[in-house]
Amino acid sequence: MAASWLIRLFLLTVNVLIASLLVKSNSDFCASVFESQTDHVLVGHVMNTSTVADEFECHQKCLGNNSCKSFNVHPGADFSKRVCELNNKTRKTTPDNFKKKKGSSYYGHVKVTCQDLPTNKKKQTGHRHPDFTKKPCEIPRGGWNSKQPAYSCKSIRDSGDSKGDGKYWIDRENSGIPLRVYCDMTTDGGGWLLISNVTMQSSKFPSQLPVKTTYRGITSDQMVLTKTAMNELKTHLSFTQLRFHCSKKKRRTFHVTTAPNSTGEAVVQYFSGQTDVMPASCGSFIKMKNDNSVLATVCKRWGRENGVYGVGKWSHQERYSNRLYVLPAFDHAGYFWVLSPREKRWECDDYFGKVTAGDFWKIYVR
Repeated sequence: MAASWLIRLFLLTVNVLIASLLVKSNSDFCASVFESQTDHVLVGHVMNTSTVADEFECHQKCLGNNSCKSFNVHPGADFSKRVCELNNKTRKTTPDNFKKKKGSSYYGHVKVTCQDLPTNKKKQTGHRHPDFTKKPCEIPRGGWNSKQPAYSCKSIRDSGDSKGDGKYWIDRENSGIPLRVYCDMTTDGGGWLLISNVTMQSSKFPSQLPVKTTYRGITSDQMVLTKTAMNELKTHLSFTQLRFHCSKKKRRTFHVTTAPNSTGEAVVQYFSGQTDVMPASCGSFIKMKNDNSVLATVCKRWGRENGVYGVGKWSHQERYSNRLYVLPAFDHAGYFWVLSPREKRWECDDYFGKVTAGDFWKIYVR
């Protein structure tokens, strides 16, 4: 029995890694393979369930079904059996349905592309197809190039395709016109999309802000979004959290993320332009480890509404049209988040403070 199992496991591994059942001759495609992800499954797309002896048998069932694009294998009630689920979708086509599940495994059908060989020969990877003399075949990673865009930074993280903080390609609309955006893959679990960034290049105040009136402006290195652009972004990307992060080298750092509760959700709705009701500040956010601001400790004194300061709310009622960058959070006693060239106010937990090269104001969604 042990020898038979090892043989079957070896055959499955060979099929997963180098199966070239659908080899084509165009320059962008080498083969069709099955990739594997342990402790993960695809949910919501199961078209057939059966009991099998092992992963190999489930793999054969999928190969014998023209509609099967991937399969899940779960531990059975009997340790000698497995539960095999055939799916009609893959994690690449439905990343929001790719979930963690301890003890189970996912195997998905992917096309293998031909990537340029790296200059360092020691780092060459992949299985070379004989039709290609200069390029190896490698499993494509979602978001790594414009031909394989992902849905979001979060979907890249959840699918295991993250390569760390940096630029990725996303196309939530499936428009065929992907966006190259910055994803923070390390802070608070990662999966954050940068949607606002102002970073000082010197100690001189800039003469204008990089205001973007459409959400597609998030491809810029420097940008702040209007309420309209944020509302447009929300219709395409169902984010549930916001993260505010500003820092001055010679002052302090304000760094909070909205809480996963109804109070935090109200903040997301307000700053994405879904409502003009100013949200409560206390209980709506969580301080990040590097936050050393005064502002995050005095939430009861935030905001201005109906001519009254210190109402315990985000934003400033008279300035809410530019809510994302002019007074999204402030305490009138002298601790502000403001980006206003006209007033020469570039404040992060201070009031009319000076700036230094490297000071920044950034906002992320997830």
